[in-house]
Amino acid sequence: MNKVIEKFKDLGEKKEIALVIGTVPGYPDLRISFDIIKTIVESGADILELSASFSDPVADGPTLVRAHQKVLSSGVTKNQIFDFYKKISSSFDIPIFVIEYANVIYKIGLDKYFKKLKKSGIDTLIIPDVPLEELSPFYDTSSKHKINLALLVAPTTPHLRLKEIIRKSKSFIYCVSVTGVTGARKSVNPKTIELVKRVKKLTGLPLVVGFGISKPEHIKTLSDCDINGAVICSQVINIVNNNLSDKKRMLGELKNYIVNMKRATKK
Repeated sequence: MNKVIEKFKDLGEKKEIALVIGTVPGYPDLRISFDIIKTIVESGADILELSASFSDPVADGPTLVRAHQKVLSSGVTKNQIFDFYKKISSSFDIPIFVIEYANVIYKIGLDKYFKKLKKSGIDTLIIPDVPLEELSPFYDTSSKHKINLALLVAPTTPHLRLKEIIRKSKSFIYCVSVTGVTGARKSVNPKTIELVKRVKKLTGLPLVVGFGISKPEHIKTLSDCDINGAVICSQVINIVNNNLSDKKRMLGELKNYIVNMKRATKK
């Protein structure tokens, strides 16, 4: 059993929802990025989501797109990012999953990519732009290197397709809360709640909700549906963006935000 699954199991026994906090490795630079992750861990996050930078991140909204562009324009290499993963996984006792777009994996080579990811201490991956019909090479190679794939479902996912996605997912199911891109939103879409209920009827795999979660009341609303985790990323980057000139204030605001969100995860 990998670390991500173990964390969901442990928190489930405590009647808690996993607080999944996301950030962009290397943003605004590698040094500050490590300090951000240190704050995320020490403030009570249960699972860490690392959104790897890509030039055309089709699932991401403006906040994350700008962060990706900053990392890419800074000259940070993919090898540096793999080393960064290793530094994080060896420094902190927190489950980690990575979000990576398919073109990056293709460019490196599937076998080489998954081998490097495993050596970096990562055992769970989401590839947001690979449809079910094109999953096989990624699925086979990830299995070879003992990397678990977590797959995405959306409110528009048909029933039969939903069943097949669940069958292929090895770690958890990521429920996209909207038919759109990432970004903080005012409220939870009722269609998200309907989706969660649909998925819960079909699988015992952990189920997390992301895209738009940014407030304690979002988590409280979703907890009534018995979700296993809530993913927050864009709001974290917003806090970073609002405090780029003052790292101390940035990390202080980030800590207060995560502590407050963690309180909401207790059912």
